[in-house]
Amino acid sequence: MVLLKILLYGISHKTTPIEIRENYTIEEQKIPEQLAEIKSFSGVEEAVILSTCNRTEYYLYIDQNTFMHGEMLRYLSNYTGYEISEVISTSYGKSNYEAAEHLFSVATGLDSLIIGETQILSQVKQAFAFAIAQKTSGPILNSLFNKAISFSKKMHTKTNLDQLSFNPGTAAVKIYKEEWQSITDKRFLLIGTGKMIQLTAKTLFYQGATHITLTGRNEQKVKDLEHELNLWAQAILHTDVLNRYFFTADFNHLPMSIAVADGIIAATKAQYHLITEKTIEEMAAIRLTMKKQLFMDFSVPRNIEPSIQYIDGIQVFDMDQISFRLEKVDLDKEKIVRKIAVDLNEEVAAFKHWFKERNAVPYLDELNEHVLELKEKTLSSLERKLPELTTHQILLIDKHMHSMINQMKRKPIESLKEFARKNASKESKNDLKVFAEALGISVELDDTEQSSEVLAAESQGISIESNDTI
Repeated sequence: MVLLKILLYGISHKTTPIEIRENYTIEEQKIPEQLAEIKSFSGVEEAVILSTCNRTEYYLYIDQNTFMHGEMLRYLSNYTGYEISEVISTSYGKSNYEAAEHLFSVATGLDSLIIGETQILSQVKQAFAFAIAQKTSGPILNSLFNKAISFSKKMHTKTNLDQLSFNPGTAAVKIYKEEWQSITDKRFLLIGTGKMIQLTAKTLFYQGATHITLTGRNEQKVKDLEHELNLWAQAILHTDVLNRYFFTADFNHLPMSIAVADGIIAATKAQYHLITEKTIEEMAAIRLTMKKQLFMDFSVPRNIEPSIQYIDGIQVFDMDQISFRLEKVDLDKEKIVRKIAVDLNEEVAAFKHWFKERNAVPYLDELNEHVLELKEKTLSSLERKLPELTTHQILLIDKHMHSMINQMKRKPIESLKEFARKNASKESKNDLKVFAEALGISVELDDTEQSSEVLAAESQGISIESNDTI
């Protein structure tokens, strides 16, 4: 008998420090490869991988009869370099409705390092899009991710959580203002060209920063972003004069760019340290002031070597430290979070019902096919015996027969779903089979995961938006 369940393997900022998380992080271009590898594991029916700066999570839909937990643990061990025992101690696992509840919470920002931030929704969408493109997601995970994304959008529209929350960029600017009171006379260097750098640049501008320099490994992307931001600033200020508020710097001369900056923010996908102790030594040799510098590192793996925080005159904030500084949540946000949690429980309960009812899908398909076949035979018989019937009359008879059949099916369908909503045990599935056979419906249970119209309908309407991530 096929026994299927949803599984989640993951690590996040809630369970592991950044020095462990960065070993689990997956480069964007390697996600399709990992999806294909995991999908090939025995018993894995579907797979989606969510990898962000604060979490790496594997969502699987598996056949418990053939799936081997040890195979997944060995895979994670080989990838991270940790022993299997260390993988077990650093990661968490959830199944079925706990996994569903977790994804709803993640997509809405309730499980984020900065509660309520909206960047995570873009990242969940992108993770889902990768799985769709690689054909590793199917009806079950399609439904789960669609529902989680839809719920997140609804909650951020329904509440003003967006206005009360910080993304890493706005959080960094808040810390800068707390440290310096005003940032209008400060010079900022932003390393990278992704969405977080764009958001941070705009937030700095809104808060009064007048000298923001951009740099990065891709010179053309940096120039394009600088031009785009200057046009944006011109539109914001409603001026016909194109002044420059954003500037560029040569990445090959990074120590020099850092030397003239007060605040430095790094947010790239580099898998190594862009700013090292050597970089700081070269910078110190040409820096003309002893004023303190504040470094912000949004990247995982980190772009800034952690040891530079011990150098005099330098303070470094990584994602964990940014969260620590902002962990005090105001009362308005707490009220909103509690309200969202209530709605979230209702959404998870609805998914739970759907997930249990899918045990009845093969019987519902068989019932539907049986009654349609019966209707077609009856109509054909009527047309032979009553050749004088017009096309309009035949259509009218067909419509009334369809209505009658739907009414007759309603009670058996409700009963089949009720049986299916019992715990997914062997006994309850046998009860479902016996009840179905009493209705004249008999299918092979081992075929329950074949494509069906009911499941396919649940997974339609997939809407994927491509978004940049950190």
